[in-house]
Amino acid sequence: MHRKWMSACISALSALAMHFAFAIIVHLWFSASVFPIIIMIVGTLFLWIICGGWCRRQLGLSPSAPTFVFFNVFFLWGVYIFLIRKDVGPAMDAAFNTQCLVLAVGLWRMLLSDPGYVIYENTFADSMDQTIFSETKTDQLVSVDHFSGTIGNDETASDNRLFVRARYCRKCKAHVDRFDHHCPAIGNCVGQRNHRLFILLLVTFVSAEICYFLCSIFCFPNFINFRKRETQASHLVPWIISTALFAIIQVLWQVPFLFWHLYCIIVNVTTDEWVNWEKYPELQQVVPPESGRPFPGRKFKNPYNKGFQECA
Repeated sequence: MHRKWMSACISALSALAMHFAFAIIVHLWFSASVFPIIIMIVGTLFLWIICGGWCRRQLGLSPSAPTFVFFNVFFLWGVYIFLIRKDVGPAMDAAFNTQCLVLAVGLWRMLLSDPGYVIYENTFADSMDQTIFSETKTDQLVSVDHFSGTIGNDETASDNRLFVRARYCRKCKAHVDRFDHHCPAIGNCVGQRNHRLFILLLVTFVSAEICYFLCSIFCFPNFINFRKRETQASHLVPWIISTALFAIIQVLWQVPFLFWHLYCIIVNVTTDEWVNWEKYPELQQVVPPESGRPFPGRKFKNPYNKGFQECA
């Protein structure tokens, strides 16, 4: 427990130092073009990632990614309330505050959610790795309430629900029904039971960051000549600009990430199945030999693609 608290404190301090570095970059290079500033901010982000890996290897301290995400949400929310809100209209203000509240509650629920843990009734399952459930007897599978600790036969199993898409997560050391991926940012797997919440959070992240960027633009006319006057507000402008650029940088990778998951929903495939299809026989199709290739090959096939009929 002590180690977890230390990891959380390090992550929060690291996020604060990162935003302080962003503000310094904006303050020193404010007269430059926006693109060099964005490049330096992106470089600082990569430096922080490298430092986190070094701390994990050399010091044995794994920074808490969920704490880092929580802190960034509340930090941008705080900058908005104390520096930006006074220049924003009531409709935009209500929209952004609602989105931040949804993110805070949703991240907490996602962290504590059960993604759909399943186990075998027999005890040797704990030593299994990357088990393909379609090759096992489905009557050996039971669902697990991960946080209450109760184990019991899932009522939906009586409705012919088969755990054929349950996969093994090395990080959680557990089997997850319809396992998509392990998300470090939320400290949990994304599976059958929390996939909708994950998509909701992803959409809310994108919309909240775009909303924050638009809100920050409303402040710029009041600070056009801030370098010509030494006021308290002039020293706070770099925080507004740096957090706005940080938000838009997040949007640049989150939007493709969101579209990828929407595509997966449409074709009814998970990220794990797409990346690791060679591990799962049901996702493989034998390609007969042809000229230049004397041996049969394999290619990806998706037996679950039923369009919108089974959207997650």
